[in-house]
Amino acid sequence: MQARFLHLADCHLGKWQYNHKERYNDFGRAFHHIIDVAIAEHVDFVILAGDLFEKRAIDALTLNQAMRGLERLHRVGIPCIAVEGNHERAYYGEQVGWLEFLAVRDLLILLNAPFTEGVAQLSAYTSRRGSYIDPVPGLRVHGLRYLGAGTATAVEQYATALAALANDDIAYTIFVAHAGVEGVVPDQTGGLSHRQWAVLQPHVNYLALGHVHKPFSFDHWIYNPGSPETCNVTEALWHERGYYLVSVDTARDGDAEGVKHCATLHANPRRPFQRLTVKTDLLGSPAELHDHCREFLQRRARDLGSGQIAATQRPVVELQLSGVLPFARSAVDLAALETLVRESFDPLVALVKNYTRTAEMAVEGGELLSRTELERQVITDLLERDVRYRAQSEAWASMTLSLKQLALSGSSPETVVTELANQLTEIEKVAPPQETL
Repeated sequence: MQARFLHLADCHLGKWQYNHKERYNDFGRAFHHIIDVAIAEHVDFVILAGDLFEKRAIDALTLNQAMRGLERLHRVGIPCIAVEGNHERAYYGEQVGWLEFLAVRDLLILLNAPFTEGVAQLSAYTSRRGSYIDPVPGLRVHGLRYLGAGTATAVEQYATALAALANDDIAYTIFVAHAGVEGVVPDQTGGLSHRQWAVLQPHVNYLALGHVHKPFSFDHWIYNPGSPETCNVTEALWHERGYYLVSVDTARDGDAEGVKHCATLHANPRRPFQRLTVKTDLLGSPAELHDHCREFLQRRARDLGSGQIAATQRPVVELQLSGVLPFARSAVDLAALETLVRESFDPLVALVKNYTRTAEMAVEGGELLSRTELERQVITDLLERDVRYRAQSEAWASMTLSLKQLALSGSSPETVVTELANQLTEIEKVAPPQETL
């Protein structure tokens, strides 16, 4: 059995990023470019792993963006198989969400498995409902909508149901879900561990994920293409992302793991983002800061070849100020710096963020300190600046962190108050509090 499919996710149509119309249009352009690719490559079907839309309540223009692309697939006989993401879930009490509306119009095949008393009810897609479909003879696609904190349990229950499902004629299986993998983005929580996903591996050849905007793949069976457009400036460094083109051949020799596909990640055209940082530690005055930023921005613009560029390539530029200021933060003229950004880059959007600290609030931290050690050092340093607490700054810091842990662990107010009283008593035994004037 041979087949070709395209896997995309997180299109976020309808996103008015920076409240700018062109950014709204960029998300539509990215989606339609990938539709162009699917048609030009003559794929057998398209996998959409959630978050076609940016939000639940979409306007007519956004619906039109989606329908025009999906109608083009429909006209050439390419089915689009989708699952619901967290951004497009129907409001509580509503009967039909927008993805369900598109499924009613036969523009999507929307997969999902209901669960009854902890058992996944797997059924073939008929009458616009079902948990799996066979778009190509011998190839089956299963789907699970976004379930948030319930995803791990649902995946385990789905794996149990897969083990019992008759699939004698199925040579290749795809599982689509709108969920992440733990640890891909360090600050993002909620992904499943590799162990939790592994329960599907005996039954699934290709795990098609969405939700995490950073592209990744693991072990030749877990794939996430990332977001076609940049949904947040922090994603600016994730250049190679957009969609997977996958060729399936169950007759190929495969590798040691028996891989029967070749998946290639492609980057679609997108608007460039530039995230620039200026350290302020050695700049002694607002005038020095302004002059330094002018020279820095002009040099970076030359290096990046800014000049006459197409409207769709005018960048979004963010200038970050970081470090310690030897003068008041209020003296930083952010509007003047934004003007410098505009003069240097002619950007679509110019952003200036001031993350500096004034010298009197600077806290020294070693590069090798753990988060816990750094937190203790910061609190101790701040306490040492107050004459009332300086002599016992370590004890006060310990008390502060102890009370924080009690609060985070859900201790009762009475427990917190008792601990506070006990800690104060111990501190006063060592050094009585100083009188204040």
